Amino acid sequence: MKSIANSLVLVLSFLCLKLATGESPDIVMIAIDDLRPMLGCYGDSRIKSPNIDSLASRGVVFERAYCQYAKCGTSRLSVMSGLRPDSIGIFSNNSADVSRFRELRPDVNSLASWLKRSGYHTQSFGKIYHDGWDNPADWSAESYPGRDREMLEVVDAENPSSPTVIAERLDCPVIQSPDVDDEHLFAGRMTTRVIGTLDHFQSQKPLFLAIGFRRPHLPFVAPKKYFDRYSVDDSWLAGNQVPDPRTTNLSWFNSDGYIGTARRVGLEMPVRPDHAEAIAWNGYEMRSYRGVPNQGPIPVATQINLIHAYAACISYVDAQIGRILDQLQRSPRFKNAIIILWSDHGWHLGEQSAWGKMTNFEIATRVPLIIAAPGVRHGRTDQLAELVDVYPTLCDLAKIDQPDHLEGDSLLPVLRSGGSTTDSIALSQYARFRERYMGRAIRTQRYRYVAWFDQRENSIVGRELYDHQVDPHENNNLALRNDHTELVASFDKQLQHAFKLTATKH
Repeated sequence: MKSIANSLVLVLSFLCLKLATGESPDIVMIAIDDLRPMLGCYGDSRIKSPNIDSLASRGVVFERAYCQYAKCGTSRLSVMSGLRPDSIGIFSNNSADVSRFRELRPDVNSLASWLKRSGYHTQSFGKIYHDGWDNPADWSAESYPGRDREMLEVVDAENPSSPTVIAERLDCPVIQSPDVDDEHLFAGRMTTRVIGTLDHFQSQKPLFLAIGFRRPHLPFVAPKKYFDRYSVDDSWLAGNQVPDPRTTNLSWFNSDGYIGTARRVGLEMPVRPDHAEAIAWNGYEMRSYRGVPNQGPIPVATQINLIHAYAACISYVDAQIGRILDQLQRSPRFKNAIIILWSDHGWHLGEQSAWGKMTNFEIATRVPLIIAAPGVRHGRTDQLAELVDVYPTLCDLAKIDQPDHLEGDSLLPVLRSGGSTTDSIALSQYARFRERYMGRAIRTQRYRYVAWFDQRENSIVGRELYDHQVDPHENNNLALRNDHTELVASFDKQLQHAFKLTATKH
């Protein structure tokens, strides 16, 4: 007992010394829902994102950052726990599952709870975990996530100036462009609260402020002025909307979790669709909103409107981020805070016939990741990074120890010296049909390889291999060609080792 007490005294003394000498920097973490790297700073000159672009100009832009699971719940829990999806064991957005995880793994300190234990004041606004998954013990002050089901906030079409309402999920418009001020919608109101917190924060403790923007998640709702910034035409449409019929539907059919949702409105989605049926039903998360066909071809005009609305939502969120960045720059205390910005996953806008996330393709797994911090060089890197690296990176930037359970790697060496390593990899995965099948992906500097496992039979039922040197849109599945059998076999071994898998049947 004496040794434990002495250890605690040493730890507390160390923390007090760090706080007194100002060694622990303030941290502002900005999470954006469903945002693919469709930003000016990522080379998309059509998108008006001046504030995120400004942050990028004074930080490090990770050109090749990847989520571990292209779905909100698992991805965000992975970021906040520092664990990979297989270690979490949750592949749904079921609240009971996350409660069970926390009961089974009391040893896992979340990023927020670890910073709190290390002397930080921790506070959150908006969506950090998946809605309903927040853990009050993580935070030093009460969270401000918004109303229950705030994601479904819409404007009353008959009285737009009245307070916003929460729509019924299956009677929610897919797009709204109300002529209202920014603060009429939750993102604007939340941003005002964030600014107030920064303006009045007096604690001597360092601050960890987590800010989660829900847009551009569905429904695509933003003030009209952001829609007015764009003139979208058919040149914005995805050029690869027809998936290869030889490639397993498991790779691109992302509606398998919505069979029950379709039944609720009297529709029978095929349980195991063939190629044509899968295309007709693909993207059902979006199709379940009002304004999009539940099945069948999506008219070109509708596709253009959807892309237009997605872009408008990006600009709306960018404007709110600009307000926060301006406040940070005006504040003597927070002017030099660490700022990290990421999205939980990407989003298909018609690529491979899919709309939404929930695939292992580059378009669904690649995310924006920007880090700005004192002493960190400005620039860009093609170093492969993963969202599971966020936790250890922030520990290193905060100059605190990392907990033992972390499974990612700190990006601090890249932040300090730049460059990249040719042997780095990024891992992603996605489960299909109630976890009967698991697609596991490995991304190298040149290739993306995906193997689809029948977890009941312990066998591989489909493979994908894309050469990004010549096929950045992943249209040509090289795994189907006989002249790549050796490369495929090599990736099978690498994937088996990276995911710590047992041997599969052949």
